[in-house]
Amino acid sequence: MNNNLMSSFEFIAALMSIIIGLGVTNLLAGAARAFYRRKHNPIDEVRIVLTAATLLLLALQWWVTFKWNTELAWSFDRFLVLIVWTISLYLLTVFLYPPDLSEEEEHQARFDRNRTGYYSSFIVMCLLDIAQAAIHGDLFHPVWYLPYAGHYALLAGGGISVRRRGYDRFFAWYLLITLLIWSLVIRRYLVGNEMTS
Repeated sequence: MNNNLMSSFEFIAALMSIIIGLGVTNLLAGAARAFYRRKHNPIDEVRIVLTAATLLLLALQWWVTFKWNTELAWSFDRFLVLIVWTISLYLLTVFLYPPDLSEEEEHQARFDRNRTGYYSSFIVMCLLDIAQAAIHGDLFHPVWYLPYAGHYALLAGGGISVRRRGYDRFFAWYLLITLLIWSLVIRRYLVGNEMTS
């Protein structure tokens, strides 16, 4: 009787869920710490908007991984792409809120020092998102997925090269707004957003 055995997907999804869960924990702890210290170090708009966008991104990507539940043939390279993709999501939270951040370091300049790491991790995450979609056979489903994911990588590349506060503000708000539209409108009404087992 195999009713109690864990499927390959459940085995892999458990590790992915742990990594994403660590990212959510780090993000929420960092945001709470920033809120708690707001009298000494004013809350930075860009960082807060990026926090909301990154939290939404983590939730959305975790939801999307469920499409792998029907996969029967697993290989180490598929597993590796999914795990490194998940780790890149976790790294986004680390560059926003380094775990060892002291009270004196909690201010706008800290993100300015980590912005290259955040944008670089974002590019890696986009490329691995495209890779995992291609491996799963969903690269052109929906047809606009590839340009959509690719344009985020290009915008993050712009963040590395432009290095201006105004660009960071644009990127943060653009990311949050477009992710909300993608997850609540496009995926729901144009792609299909139901979880089926």
